[in-house]
Amino acid sequence: MTATLLSDGTPVSGKTISFKYRVTGTTTWTDAGTGTTDASGNATVTVSLTVPQTYDFRAEFAGDEDYEASYAEVTNYKVKAKTAITLTITPQ
Repeated sequence: MTATLLSDGTPVSGKTISFKYRVTGTTTWTDAGTGTTDASGNATVTVSLTVPQTYDFRAEFAGDEDYEASYAEVTNYKVKAKTAITLTITPQ
């Protein structure tokens, strides 16, 4: 997941973003980790979800002495089941 922190359209660097997820329709968020914004205002964490379901994702900035708190959500994101394909060649 990647979140971008901006203030009046300008990237904000060096700030901690908290990432969370939950199964859509539930109320309990699971922590996915934190990331620090880079010069472009981007912070990233990697989440491996092995259960195919529909999830909600959230990024939060707690705010500090210079910036207000903010958050963003993506809801109803479907994580699909992984697949594998096997190809067999039979000589004639």
